[in-house]
Amino acid sequence: MVRIVDDGPDPSVVKQVVCRGCGAKLEYVPNDVKEQHGRDYSGGPDGCEWIDCPKCSKQVILRSW
Repeated sequence: MVRIVDDGPDPSVVKQVVCRGCGAKLEYVPNDVKEQHGRDYSGGPDGCEWIDCPKCSKQVILRSW
């Protein structure tokens, strides 16, 4: 049986990043992260992970490959 002990996110999964568009300090959890997968011009893997800044609506890139 699964039961909820605490409704808020555990501090171990909360991360912070600064938006390069507006300078806002953002907190996010893994559920907020969006992913894009594709191929580069040579056929290799290409993609990134990002969150949307709630202040300026720009994409804040967290990781790219």
